Amino acid sequence: MPPIPDGSASARRLARALVALASAFALLASSMGGSTASTRSKLDAAKGRLTALTGQIGFQEAQAQTLQDQLSALEARISDATSRVAQIDAALTATGHDLASAAAQADRLQTKLNTMARALFMQGAGNTQEALLGPLLASSSMGDLGDLLTAGQIVAQSNVDLATHVSNVKAELAFKTADLNELRSQQVQLMAQLTTERASKAQAIARQQAVLGDLERTKTEIVGLIAKLHKQLRAEALAVVGTAFQGPGHVAYGAWAGLFLRAVSAPECRSNLITLVAWQYSEFTQAGWNPLADTLAMLGSTEFNSVGVQNYVSLDQGLQATRYTLVNGAGLGYGAILSELGACADPMSTARAINASMWCRGCAGGAYVVNDIPKVEANYDLYAQL
Repeated sequence: MPPIPDGSASARRLARALVALASAFALLASSMGGSTASTRSKLDAAKGRLTALTGQIGFQEAQAQTLQDQLSALEARISDATSRVAQIDAALTATGHDLASAAAQADRLQTKLNTMARALFMQGAGNTQEALLGPLLASSSMGDLGDLLTAGQIVAQSNVDLATHVSNVKAELAFKTADLNELRSQQVQLMAQLTTERASKAQAIARQQAVLGDLERTKTEIVGLIAKLHKQLRAEALAVVGTAFQGPGHVAYGAWAGLFLRAVSAPECRSNLITLVAWQYSEFTQAGWNPLADTLAMLGSTEFNSVGVQNYVSLDQGLQATRYTLVNGAGLGYGAILSELGACADPMSTARAINASMWCRGCAGGAYVVNDIPKVEANYDLYAQL
C-alpha cells in the first residue's frame, strides 16, 4: 500500500506552490504594468507633442494670415500706384502733343510776323514811322484799312495768347513730370517692400508645412498606438484621445458623421460614414462643435482662428451651420458633395468632390481628404471612435 503522506510535508509543498504561483502572477502583472505604463507614457508623450504642435500651428497660421493681409494691402497699393502712373503717362503724352502743336503754331505766327516786318521795312526805306504807316495810308478803301488793323490786332493778341498758353503748358508738364518721378520712386520702394514680404511669407509657409508634416506624423503615431492597444483601452481612454484630437466641444467622428447625414437627409451607409470621418480627420480642428472647420457665423458663435473658423455653442448649432453652408453653396461646388452623399457614392469619389470644391481647395498639397480615405477605410471602427 502506498505510504501515508505526511500532512505537514503536503502543506509545505502546497504553500511553496502557492508562493511560486503568486510570484509568477506578480511578475506577470509587473511586466504588464510596466508595458502598460510604458505605452501610456508613449501615448501621453505623443499627445503632449500633439498639443504643442497644434499650438505651434495656430501661431504659424496667424503669422501666415498676417503676412497675407500685408501682401494684399501692398499689392493693392502697387496696383493703385501703377494705375496712377499710367494715367500720368497718358496725360504727359497728351500734354506733349499740345505743346508740340502750340510750338508749331508759334513758329507759323512768328514766320508771318517776320515776313510782315521785312515788307514794312522795305517799303519804308528805313523810315520806321513811315514803314509802319505806309501800308495803312496806301489803303485804297476803308475796308482795306480795317483789314490791316484787324490783322495786326489778331497777330499781336495771338502772339500774347500763344506765349501764355505755351508757358502754362510747360508749367503743367513740369508739375506732372515731378509727380510722375515721385510716383515711380514710391513704386520702386513698394516693389522692394513687396519682395521682402513675399520672401517672409514663403518662409512662414515653409515653416507651417514643416509643422503640418510633423503633426501628421504625430497623428499617425497616436492612431498606431491606439490600434495596437485597441482591445486594452477602455472607452474613457479613447474619449480622452478624441478630446486631444478635437478639443472639448465634440462628439466622436463616427457619431457626428451619422448625425450630419441625417441632417442633410443622406443615407447612413458605410461609404458616407467613411467619407465624413476622413473629412473630419483631414480638418483635424479643435474648433468647438465644428469638426469640418466651417466659417459660417451663428448666434453666439465665436471665432476660433484668424480665417474665421467658428466655435459653435452646441452640437446642434454646429450641425445646422454645416448643413446650411453645404446646401446653399452650389456655386462653390458643394452641391456635388451632397449629390455624392445622396447617392451613397464610393468614398474616394465623394472625397474628390470635396477636394474639387471651394471648401479647402489646394489644402494638404492638393491631397485634401483623398489622402485619408484609404487609412480610414482600412480601420474605420478605430477612427470612428476618435
